[in-house]
Amino acid sequence: MTDTKQSTEENDVIKQFMELLNQQNMGEQSQDFMELFRFAAGMQLQLAVMADELQGVRQQLEQLQENQPKSFKENLMDKVERLQEKITDLSERLSAVKDHLVETAAQAVNAFKEKGKSEMCKIVQKGISGMKSALEDFRERLTETMLDFQKTANQIDSIGDELKQIGNSVSNVGRLLAGKGTEEVTDEKTGVGLTRAVNKPVKKAVENLQKGIASVDKAFEKLDRLSDRFDVGKEAEKGGRESLKDKLSQMKAKTGQQKKAPELDKAKTKSKAECL
Repeated sequence: MTDTKQSTEENDVIKQFMELLNQQNMGEQSQDFMELFRFAAGMQLQLAVMADELQGVRQQLEQLQENQPKSFKENLMDKVERLQEKITDLSERLSAVKDHLVETAAQAVNAFKEKGKSEMCKIVQKGISGMKSALEDFRERLTETMLDFQKTANQIDSIGDELKQIGNSVSNVGRLLAGKGTEEVTDEKTGVGLTRAVNKPVKKAVENLQKGIASVDKAFEKLDRLSDRFDVGKEAEKGGRESLKDKLSQMKAKTGQQKKAPELDKAKTKSKAECL
């Protein structure tokens, strides 16, 4: 199945579930569920962008001039490749969260058709439990990945500092031989500039991953709220209150009609008397 086809089918399932909830006067539940789906879809997009940026860095390193030390190039390549693997793993775990959402929506719609609202709520409650488990796994890996990106960014900075020190040392040897004092080289070597270019998307990813952790924590809050709102007992109690209200309205209307009936009979009797 192509990504486009799968995305279309997922959207159709979610749309059908949202329409059902709105028909059942469950607008708050519909909104919370939709926000969770958008969170997962948005996070997937961010991870895809990170993966593309890292792939661009790898291509830069592959085109690196041969005059650069082999160990320097291989060291950076290894670090970037490991980060790519981390992002791929995150994407797969996030897909599991999104799959739980879509599967729960599909099962809930079927449950409503077969057994009604109460069964639908039970299915959603069960699905939320599975989503929490998948999201906990994702958050744990997300935190590990963020820390790994942070560590790698520091290591790449260190490589750049070492290259800069090497450049300073070579230049200062020449100055000392010429009888001049030492000074820091201001011209940036190619390797130093490259480490800076490589590290830019890595540091950017650290910021995005930190924001991602905060987003996951908010998603947990939404899941807790959603679980509470799909509580079968509360929905039944709410439904009972609405049903009682309807009955009272019906009884009131019926009483009103009964009161009007004698008055109508009196009016008819009076009218007949006047005719006689």
